[in-house]
Amino acid sequence: MRLLAVVIVSLAGATLAEAAGEPNVLADAHLGSLHVTSAVYVGARSVELRGVWNDRKVSCSVRRRLRIRGEIDYIPFGRNPRRPFVRTRTFLAGNCAEGGPNVGYTVVARSIGTACPSGRWKPGRYNFLTVTTDPARTLSSTASVNWAKTARC
Repeated sequence: MRLLAVVIVSLAGATLAEAAGEPNVLADAHLGSLHVTSAVYVGARSVELRGVWNDRKVSCSVRRRLRIRGEIDYIPFGRNPRRPFVRTRTFLAGNCAEGGPNVGYTVVARSIGTACPSGRWKPGRYNFLTVTTDPARTLSSTASVNWAKTARC
């Protein structure tokens, strides 16, 4: 039986996102000394959907496969249909990453059709999700944030 502890640390609450800026969320799962971390970092014009692994008992030169699933679900205020965006890819990631989660996706609002003319996110409800999985150990962490962008274009 595997022991799995998941700790979710919210750096900014989604309910305060409009007043305090865009939300950011980290999530960590560990199994023994192995940690798998997921992140969602929302910016004014893009979002980072990232993951990383870390094991203090393994050399920093060791690389490991990580599967990153990034999802954005845009639900406009009004009658327009929702727009899901999903990407899944396996990356080769090194141990001891500096600066936190560093493999995954940078998704620009304009590139997925959810941007105002200025390039900022369109008004609507956004669900951002990053799932980072170590396939060898089947250890996953999930970072998720719901954000309502109420400001006009």
